[in-house]
Amino acid sequence: MADERSKAYRVILSFGLVSLLGDIVYEGSRGTIPEYMKFLGASASVVGTVMGLGELISYLSRLVGGYLADKTKSYWILVFLGYGLIIAIPLIPLSEILGLGWTLAAVLVVLERFGKGVRTPSRDTIISFASKSIGSGKGFGLHELMDQIGATSGPLLFALLLAVTRSYRDAFLYSIIPYVLLMLTLATVRAKTKLPAEMTSSFATKDANRKVLNRRTLAYITAVGINALGLFPASLILYLAAETPEVQAMGAWLPPVLYATIQLVDAFFAVAFGLLYDSYKLWVLLFPFTLSIIIPFLSLQKSFLFIVASAVIYGVVLGSQESVYRAAVGDLTEPSVRATAYGVFSTAVGLGALGAGIIYGLIIDLNLPIYAAAAYVLATQAACLSLLLYVIKSKQG
Repeated sequence: MADERSKAYRVILSFGLVSLLGDIVYEGSRGTIPEYMKFLGASASVVGTVMGLGELISYLSRLVGGYLADKTKSYWILVFLGYGLIIAIPLIPLSEILGLGWTLAAVLVVLERFGKGVRTPSRDTIISFASKSIGSGKGFGLHELMDQIGATSGPLLFALLLAVTRSYRDAFLYSIIPYVLLMLTLATVRAKTKLPAEMTSSFATKDANRKVLNRRTLAYITAVGINALGLFPASLILYLAAETPEVQAMGAWLPPVLYATIQLVDAFFAVAFGLLYDSYKLWVLLFPFTLSIIIPFLSLQKSFLFIVASAVIYGVVLGSQESVYRAAVGDLTEPSVRATAYGVFSTAVGLGALGAGIIYGLIIDLNLPIYAAAAYVLATQAACLSLLLYVIKSKQG
């Protein structure tokens, strides 16, 4: 038993290191991408749509990546392809260099998200199997902690580059350095990491396929999708922050620092929620679902202090998404189709993220009164809370 736990920790921490380096590259830039696209001529609705579309593509490609992983067991090929596409981030300045406005930047943002989608089901399936001996909540929480170390340090490094170079273009180009380190590290991890034996075993999939979306699982996936639909996006929190007098006075490095704050809060609460999940299961999600209601109320005040507060609360919700939301999928689905199930789950979240980006972006662009956003967020979160309670009270089957 102790040996199994030791192996589990090695697998989880190995992938945590890879995710850490990957986040230094792509999460490092994400705090600046909304402002950079605005610099290139994009409106709030364009930024919200592009970021939401990127997330949608990420989640749709997870559906494909998960299916391929279950059918071919080519976990490492999909992982390498997905991480390799992070090269899109250092290439983003080509949009400015070639005089193409925000269009090429938007394509590259979406391409990087496609890579994330391809690799995520294989990675999460490995973590799900490895976590069996230590608890799925703890396993995903530890992985997210390491992931968020990169997600926190990445934006800070990017902010430092912006402060020193005073150039968006140079800051993006310098990200090629951690990208090279990422790929070298991934190759090393591949050589030293043995996949859990269960992942290469043959399962009877005929009956399991019918259970991927049983009523309880479908209700859970729908709940998290609606939660994402009502969740005010981080990209628009940063977009609004960039319009405040504080940011305009202090410089473009401040939004990346704010994004780093989101990731830091995420890291802490991912572990906390993960440990709570192993004891209280889906009851834990009542808190972040309810907390999601507060974010648009604070962000749309367009006050820097309120925006900072909304970013912190968003980090709390994100911490639960990246640990408990993912852990629950593994507990609700059959082993033989777990990667596919992660893809289906992620597609629902992606559709929600796209809708949230478009709807909240239009609310900002049209300068609609805050009660319009209030009615929207209350309706969506009431629906997802109702579905969550159904899942909690119903029996597996």
